[in-house]
Amino acid sequence: MMSTSFFHDADIALETIEEGRVTRKIKAHGGSLMAVEVMFKAGAIGYEHRHVHEQVCYCLAGEFEFTIEGQKTRLKAGDSVYVPSSVLHGALCISEGRLLDIFTPQREDFLKK
Repeated sequence: MMSTSFFHDADIALETIEEGRVTRKIKAHGGSLMAVEVMFKAGAIGYEHRHVHEQVCYCLAGEFEFTIEGQKTRLKAGDSVYVPSSVLHGALCISEGRLLDIFTPQREDFLKK
């Protein structure tokens, strides 16, 4: 019986977002929350985009140049940002790293893949 509360990393599929550059794992989801780990190679880009979801992005490893509505900052392990609904944002990976993105509501578009 598969649980809807427990998500073991070994059971989670690694999705390729950009071949050889960006991958992700949907770590947990339910109710109105979703956690997604995104792995970037140096030089990979999280292209600027906007969505209705609120997002918290926590840097697990590496270094990123993060942009929110034209304002840029560097993120390193332990740093985080909050992205309000419908705000333009994106990231450039400076050194290989991982981000943990938390969304509310869930990114249904991620679950349909």
